[in-house]
Amino acid sequence: MPTRLPDSGWRYYGMRSQLTEDGYKLTAYRSAKAVPAETMLLGAEAAAVPAASDVLYRLAAGHAAEAGLAVPASAKLVQGDGTVGWKFWSSGADAESEEQLSRKFAALVKTGAPVSGATGTVLVTRADDGKLTYSASWTNDGRTHYSFVGYGSLDDFVSMLTSFRPVINLFDAADIVLLPDDMQLNLQPGRGSMFVPYENRFVSLAKAPLVKNGTAFLPLRDIARIIGGEIQYVAEGSGNAVYVSRNGWQNELKLRLSTGDVFRKGEKLATVPLVVQEGTTLVPLRFMSDLYGLPVTYDAASQAITVHRANWFTNHAVPSVGSGADYKTSVLSVGGPPFTYSNGRLGQGPVWGYEQRKPPLGYNSLKYQVYHVGVPLLPGDNSFVLRDMQTKRVIDSIPLRTTMTAADVPFRTDGAMLADGLKPDLRLTGSNGKSWPGGYAEISDGAAVDLAGKGWSYDYVQLSYRFGELESKRVQIPVKDGTLAYRLIPNKGPGTYEVTLYTPPGIMPGMGEKAAAPLVRFVVVIL
Repeated sequence: MPTRLPDSGWRYYGMRSQLTEDGYKLTAYRSAKAVPAETMLLGAEAAAVPAASDVLYRLAAGHAAEAGLAVPASAKLVQGDGTVGWKFWSSGADAESEEQLSRKFAALVKTGAPVSGATGTVLVTRADDGKLTYSASWTNDGRTHYSFVGYGSLDDFVSMLTSFRPVINLFDAADIVLLPDDMQLNLQPGRGSMFVPYENRFVSLAKAPLVKNGTAFLPLRDIARIIGGEIQYVAEGSGNAVYVSRNGWQNELKLRLSTGDVFRKGEKLATVPLVVQEGTTLVPLRFMSDLYGLPVTYDAASQAITVHRANWFTNHAVPSVGSGADYKTSVLSVGGPPFTYSNGRLGQGPVWGYEQRKPPLGYNSLKYQVYHVGVPLLPGDNSFVLRDMQTKRVIDSIPLRTTMTAADVPFRTDGAMLADGLKPDLRLTGSNGKSWPGGYAEISDGAAVDLAGKGWSYDYVQLSYRFGELESKRVQIPVKDGTLAYRLIPNKGPGTYEVTLYTPPGIMPGMGEKAAAPLVRFVVVIL
């Protein structure tokens, strides 16, 4: 089955299905209104049969003689030498169209077969009225064939063809699911609702969009909904303002309703015209494209507004309690990596990585991967945080609790201990005299931690700590006769400090004269 649907153009999807002796048949079509389930069977009354112009695609599965695709002798091969097991034919298309098809299909096969693990045929047919029909047939085992006929655009056909997948539940492939959640929204001036074609539903708007002086305007509260956020009105001395926040961000943008000035973190970004109708504030369409980076198009001729929003869908089924010093899990996501992981108590530090990755059964590795990952844990409450690598937004934060003790937290070396055959012996002692057995210490606010070590082969090492998103300056600790001693006084208040010792600059080959490699990490918690 395909995992994507074509654009139905402001109308509902209808699907008529029927089981056959050796497979099934399915017809997808447009409908002006929601279609009762009983009319979707292929054996239903003739009155329920959709008009040919409303059919979006047809799909069938069965034996080769019944579902195979017959290529006419007059067809021309426009792409495919058999190396990927697929050939692409054209029948009745002109030379220019064949050239366009050849380029499109050449780009398609660069990433592999259109359907993973299959061999097949694609046929593009031009009818007398000039309309193109796109057909495909393929098989994975040489016995059962699948056929797919699309009556929409070439882009829809290619998108759907490459989305056909084995009948397995991807959500069972890993403990955590993190997948792109792309959404398209269709709006028009004067319409009191927007259509969500990927979800086959209409959503009521606070007020219908309008066009003024050639500029499309949308209700501000609906923009907040589109970007997956919320708005908050506040009173200011110079008039009212509104904060617009996305999920994962707090008070990202401030809009002054008296002037249209837009600010982010106190910096003025733009001034936009505002329209107020019956108490509803409308802002220009470019508010979403310029300030939030959402692809937005407006066709003045048809007055069609299309908004694309890329987001993440996430779900998980993981144990809420762990006992080890490391949290290990598996994440299903797209090829990437488009995200990072961390322990919320340690912030966005460098301690994260892939232990292994592979595609789920039957899936292209360029599209889906199962990542086996791990992050360090600390005694008490923790959280496994997944973050968008590009925007730094938090996608999900999964609470975790550990039964481990301070003695279970090791000094972490991250494999860098190969430098100079270094084998340090480190100890942490609180300024109150309490000794900590591993790479973890707890002190009260204003107290200190004494670090002592033997077996160091450098003249000095460097030390810095990370507190949340704050990285301290590095200090130099002298090493005498292989021994170092340093008193660390964290001064940023209660919380978790991740401390790192580094080599002197220029020690590690290929890292540059000023670069220093991390040697060992430990954690100090101020209660």
